[in-house]
Amino acid sequence: MEFDDPAVMRRLCGERLGPEAGPQFAAMARRGFRLAAASEKTPATGRSQLGGSALLEPGTPWPVLADVPLSLHAVLDTGTLYFTIPARAFAAGDFSKAEATGQCC
Repeated sequence: MEFDDPAVMRRLCGERLGPEAGPQFAAMARRGFRLAAASEKTPATGRSQLGGSALLEPGTPWPVLADVPLSLHAVLDTGTLYFTIPARAFAAGDFSKAEATGQCC
């Protein structure tokens, strides 16, 4: 479900979950974002990417597990994704050990 109007979300939560659980569930809701492929109509935002180089702070060592360097899957440049995320740019990386061990997670 997508909710552009918080009042509609609160009303629907109340209708579907009842007068006690509905408002509690609605109070936990936070605005978010949806990831979608870039196109000519909607160009890429910031430095988010699949694969490539990690956007690590200078001096940050590459992540390892059991002395094996992890593989980078994706980088999310959260500073450009949505206005409610803190203003300080933060790049979240998704790493795994799949290539190093043949296993995942």
